[in-house]
Amino acid sequence: MLTVDVRSRVEPELKREAAAVLSAAGLDVSTAIRLFLRSVVEKGGLPIDVPRPNATTLAAIKAAKAGKVTEVSLDDF
Repeated sequence: MLTVDVRSRVEPELKREAAAVLSAAGLDVSTAIRLFLRSVVEKGGLPIDVPRPNATTLAAIKAAKAGKVTEVSLDDF
């Protein structure tokens, strides 16, 4: 089987922690990446749910980035 290199830059701590978790499951990082990519192909998208912000959250993010928010109350959530 022909293979190609896939490169990704991650923080050293993240790689070390992920490798330890994967090792405990009997996997290495390369195998986990292959499993992830196969899952992407099989599902036709990400194999995990990625939360998307609703309109209210997007407006709050925009306001915060514009410096229009000085305080947040837990009552807002």
